[in-house]
Amino acid sequence: MLSRERMPSLLILFFIIFLLESMTAIIGNGFIIVVLGREWVRCWILPPGDMILASLSISRFFLQCTAVFSNFYSYFSMTKKSLYVFIFWNFTNVTTFWFTTWLAVFYCVKISSFTHPIFLWLKWRISRFVPWLLLWSLLISTLISIPFFIKGYHIAQLPITGNYSEKTTFIDRIHTFQLHFSLPLQVFILLTSFLFFLGSTMLLISSMCRHLGKMQHHNAGPQDPSMQVHITALKSFFFFLIVYTSYVIPVIINTITPISVFSFHFWAWEVVTYAGISIHPAFLILNSSKLRRTLKKMIHDLVAA
Repeated sequence: MLSRERMPSLLILFFIIFLLESMTAIIGNGFIIVVLGREWVRCWILPPGDMILASLSISRFFLQCTAVFSNFYSYFSMTKKSLYVFIFWNFTNVTTFWFTTWLAVFYCVKISSFTHPIFLWLKWRISRFVPWLLLWSLLISTLISIPFFIKGYHIAQLPITGNYSEKTTFIDRIHTFQLHFSLPLQVFILLTSFLFFLGSTMLLISSMCRHLGKMQHHNAGPQDPSMQVHITALKSFFFFLIVYTSYVIPVIINTITPISVFSFHFWAWEVVTYAGISIHPAFLILNSSKLRRTLKKMIHDLVAA
């Protein structure tokens, strides 16, 4: 059991860790947004993979900014306005889930060597589906956020105008709707997204393992360029799987059983939740030749200056 004397110092420690994680995520995602945004402005088009990556980075950028503002605003100044911040966090959270899933699905279809007709059909058409998948994700996220917005709006207006008992009854109905329909639907959508991601990642890993087995059967050495490419891709997706799992499980658990922002466990949970996604942008930058080249040029220019 933690003593009262140790609680403030531990809270400050987790505050600092959470802020450092958040700054890392914001800077990393901001860098990806700037690089891909500049390319989009120059060419007025992005490859489908970069389109998903840019959308994911934008979503994560605002998710992390909202998480920082929401957590500290709720802790130091708990008001009804914090409900609106939570609504925006909820929106960016759902979009982040789906954009991450579509990134895994896209690379699974493009890289996997399965010869099943469905995979061959998707391989030729996945690129043209990407804009629609992103729009579908935004639509789903918006629909999920509507009940939270209605409840937040009426709670904010409650003391100001109208009949108190009527508004209380209405808010109770909204709360019941959320509890029995909206929250289960949100958890279902998040789990569906996660299962799509998990299935795509497992299929890709299986395809790559089979390919590596065939290469080894043909006496391809570990230094073979093709072997190195596939080993690097396998490592990337294993890391991707760990990062996504470390984020999705805490978020779903917290959605089902919320923890008070004033609790020490809440901040420890936040540190664990955002640890993976704070590191992942740096991993994406280092594993993308385009982003890595831009980063090296930026560092070179800074050193030269």
